[in-house]
Amino acid sequence: MQQAFEQAKNLIDRSSRVLLTMHERMDGDDGGALLAMGDRLEKMGKNVTYAIKKGVPPNLAFLPGTDKIADDINRDDFDLLVTFGCSDKKRCGSEKTMALDVPILNIDHHPDNTNFGHVNVVDHKKSSVAELVYDFFIFCDWPITKETATCLLTGIITDTGSFMHSNTQSSTLKVAAELMRKGAHINNIIKHTYKSKSPQILKAWGKAMENSYFDKKHKIIYSVMTEKDLAEFKNLPQAAFEGFAETLNTFPEAKFAMFLRQDGNIIKGSLRSDIFKNTDVSKIAHIFGGGGHKLASGFSVSGKLMKDDAGKWRVA
Repeated sequence: MQQAFEQAKNLIDRSSRVLLTMHERMDGDDGGALLAMGDRLEKMGKNVTYAIKKGVPPNLAFLPGTDKIADDINRDDFDLLVTFGCSDKKRCGSEKTMALDVPILNIDHHPDNTNFGHVNVVDHKKSSVAELVYDFFIFCDWPITKETATCLLTGIITDTGSFMHSNTQSSTLKVAAELMRKGAHINNIIKHTYKSKSPQILKAWGKAMENSYFDKKHKIIYSVMTEKDLAEFKNLPQAAFEGFAETLNTFPEAKFAMFLRQDGNIIKGSLRSDIFKNTDVSKIAHIFGGGGHKLASGFSVSGKLMKDDAGKWRVA
């Protein structure tokens, strides 16, 4: 990784107009890492553009720098593209970004990353992209401000499920402790990311729980939210169901949990398991063109969720 860090630093040092992006719908890990990097590059005198398709969810708007994030780019004169948490370039969701012909710095911790960058800083052993970016900061001897620490600790907390997931290692806890010493307030991060659900979101969770089923034969617990179900809740934020699949996965008899919800003409699937359940959900996600980790993966497929006369779910 030291060689990749050196190559990444050289790429950054040679750049002046940098575009930072990630997959659609900002999450705490990739978004926190992106904001931390962007702040440092700005302090180095770089011209930095932040672009994330479908923007910032309300629970992450507290992060410093989110006001700089645009939905897409309106220029093409960049000399460096940095991606966070994208297994391939298409994951950024922007046709304009995909059309850019510039050097790419690819930063990720997912095992299915295709190493599409000119420089690839990819380590699937890390708990999160945020922890990987922290290591890069240390390698570069870059200062970590209170704002940087807040962004990076948010990434670590959200991707480890508040240190409950099996990707939490001793190194992860050491990094988290150091970020707290730098000024990040863990209680404030948890309040915003996990404890700020509106009554409307709680009602939507209630509906999703009502729609949950346990398949005793295959030991799968799953929940489905159709277009009709979602129509009951007006202006529901995109991140409303963040953490729901993890909650389903607490059912002890299930080998894994699956949450399906309609998003326009796309069906979004989230899969979760635990190390003691001995199920690699990334293999299931790959069947549907998705990916992720062994214990946390996702996919998207075209279609509509429908229930037939026999009460079985199908895709129309």
